[in-house]
Amino acid sequence: MFFRLYRYSLLRISRRKLNIFWSLLFPIILGTLFQLSFGGFLDQEVSFHQIPVAYVEGEGADAAFQAVLEELEKGSQMIKLQPAGEEEAKKLLQDGTVEGIYSNGGGTPKLRLTVSGQGINESILSTVIGQYRCISHVFTQIGQERPQKIQAAAEDIKKERQYIKEWDISGKPILNTMDYFYSLLAMNCLMAATAGLMCAVEFKADLSSLAARRVVSSAGRFLVLLADLAAVVTMQFLYLVFSAGYLLFALEVPIGNQWGLMLLALFGGCVLGVTLGFFIGVAGKLSENAKEGLCVGIMMVSSFFSGLMVAEMRWLVEEYAPWFARINPASLIVRAFYSLNVYDTYGQYAQCLGSLMALSLLLGAGSFVIIRRERYASI
Repeated sequence: MFFRLYRYSLLRISRRKLNIFWSLLFPIILGTLFQLSFGGFLDQEVSFHQIPVAYVEGEGADAAFQAVLEELEKGSQMIKLQPAGEEEAKKLLQDGTVEGIYSNGGGTPKLRLTVSGQGINESILSTVIGQYRCISHVFTQIGQERPQKIQAAAEDIKKERQYIKEWDISGKPILNTMDYFYSLLAMNCLMAATAGLMCAVEFKADLSSLAARRVVSSAGRFLVLLADLAAVVTMQFLYLVFSAGYLLFALEVPIGNQWGLMLLALFGGCVLGVTLGFFIGVAGKLSENAKEGLCVGIMMVSSFFSGLMVAEMRWLVEEYAPWFARINPASLIVRAFYSLNVYDTYGQYAQCLGSLMALSLLLGAGSFVIIRRERYASI
C-alpha cells in the first residue's frame, strides 16, 4: 500500500509546473547569471598566467636587465617576452596583445616601462623594473664606497628570504565568490518548504478537498502522509542533484569533488526545507496564501544572511551573531559546503549536518504533536 501511494504521490508532484520552475529552472537560471557575472573576473584576477611583454632594445642597452628579463621568462615563467621595434611594440600594446613594453636603452631614462592600464599585471611589471633599479643603485653605491664588499653583497642578494610561512589547509583554491553558489544551493534546499506546505494543505481536510476525500478513504491518514512526505523529499532532492550537477559539470563551478558528502548535505537541507514547510502548514490558522508567503519570507531572509545577496554578510553574522549562524538553515548548508572545500577534517561538516538533522527532528516532532489528535466534527 505504501509504495503504491508513494508512486501516485510522485506522479502528482512531478506535474506541478510552478514547483518545477522555482525548484529546478530558477536555480539553474540564477546560477548561470552568477557564472556570467563572476566567471570572467575569476579568469582575469585569480588565475595566473604568464604576462606578455614587448621588449624594445635600443642603443646602449643594459645587458644585465636583459638577462634579468630572460631569467623571469625561462626560470620563474612570470613574463613572456616578445622582441619588437618601437612602433611595433606600441601597436601590440594598443591591440592588447601585450600588457606592457620594456624599453632598454635608446633614450632617457635608459630603462622604461609603458603600460595602458592599472591592473595586477601592470603592477607586477612595474615592481620588476623598480626592484632592478633599486638593486642597481645599491651596487653602484657599494662600488663607489666599498668596492671590496661587492662580491659579498652579490652573494647576499642571491639568498631568498621567506618572512611569511604559507600554510595551505587543504591544497584547494579558496574563492570568495563561491559563497554565492553555496548560498544558491542552500536557497534551493529551502525552496522545498513550499512543497512541504502543499503536503500539509493536502493533509488537512479543512484546507483542501483532496484531504477531505482522504479522511474518509480506507487508507490510514498517517500512511498517506508518510508517502506524500517521502515523495516530496525524493522529488526535491532530485531537483537539487540536477542543479548541483549543472553548476559543477555544465558551468564548471568548483563547488567540490566529494560528491557523497555533498549529496548528504543537500539531502539534509532538503529534509529540513520540507519539514519547515509542513510545520508552517499545520500550525496556526492563517490562510494558505499567508503561509506560503511566510515560507518564502523565511527562505529569503535565511538566504540573505547566508550570503546570497552580499557574500560578506555570512562573515558579519559569524562575527557579531554566531548564535544565529548556528540556527540559520541556509548558513548551516553553506558552512557544510565551505568546510568540505577548505578543511581536510570533517568536524565542522559533521556539526553542520547534525544541526540540520536536529532542526528537522524538532520541526517534525512539533508537527506531529499538532496533528496527532486532530479530529473533524464535520467536513
